[in-house]
Amino acid sequence: MQTPISKRPLADIKAVPHYGENFPFIPWTWPARIKVSSIFAKHLYHKVGLWLFLQFWLLLPFRMPFALRKHKEGLDLMKHAYSGLAKFQWLLLIIIYEDLEKRYNKVEAYAYAKAAIQDGSKTIMNELYQADILTQFEDPYLAFWEYHKAMFKDDDNFPNELIEEEGVKKMIVHDCRNCAIAKMTIPELAPLGCDHDITGFQAISDKIGMDFRRPTTLAKDGKPCEFMFFRKGTAPEGLATK
Repeated sequence: MQTPISKRPLADIKAVPHYGENFPFIPWTWPARIKVSSIFAKHLYHKVGLWLFLQFWLLLPFRMPFALRKHKEGLDLMKHAYSGLAKFQWLLLIIIYEDLEKRYNKVEAYAYAKAAIQDGSKTIMNELYQADILTQFEDPYLAFWEYHKAMFKDDDNFPNELIEEEGVKKMIVHDCRNCAIAKMTIPELAPLGCDHDITGFQAISDKIGMDFRRPTTLAKDGKPCEFMFFRKGTAPEGLATK
C-alpha cells in the first residue's frame, strides 16, 4: 500500500522560488523566455507567410535604431521599471506592430499581438506563479493568494490595495506602468496586459482551484483594475472578466 504524499503547509510559501519578488514582466527562466519568444515568432509567420517573415528579420537591424529614437521615452521607462531584456522585447513588439499596421491596419496589428500574448500567457502565468509548485500545498488557492500578495506588495509599477473579503480575494490596481509605457509608445497596446491575464489565469485555474474575474480595468474602462480571485466554482454568474 502506497504511503500518501503529504502536502506542504501554507507556512512553506516563503520557500517557493521568487517569493516576494515584484512582478517581472517576463518569465523568470530562459527556457520559458525562449518558448514565449518562439510563440510570438510562430504567430508572425502564420500572419504574413514565409517570405515576409524572413524579410522582417532581415530588415530588423535597420529598423531598430529608428524605433529606439522614436519611442525612446517609453522604452527607457520599460528598462527602468523592469529590465533591459523587457525593453528589448517591447521594442520588437513595437516594430512588429508598426509593420503590420502599415501592411494591414490597426485592428489586424492588434489581433496579432493579442493572439500571440494570449498563447504565450499560458507559459508565462504558470511560471510567474510557480503554479506547479503551488499544487503541492494543502490549499493551493490560499498558497496562490499568499504568493500573489508577496509579488505585488509595495510594487511601484502597480500601486494597489490587497483586500480579503468573505469568499473572494481582491487586488485593486490604481495605476498601471504597462499603460504608461504603451501611452508613450503604442497606445493601442495598452489593453494587451489585460488580454494576457484573461487566458493566463485561466490556464492555471484548475491547478490552484481558482476562478479569476475582473469587471473593470484601467486600460479598457479607465477605472481601477479590480482583480477578483474566487475559489473554483464560486464566482458569481455574469461577473465580467476584462
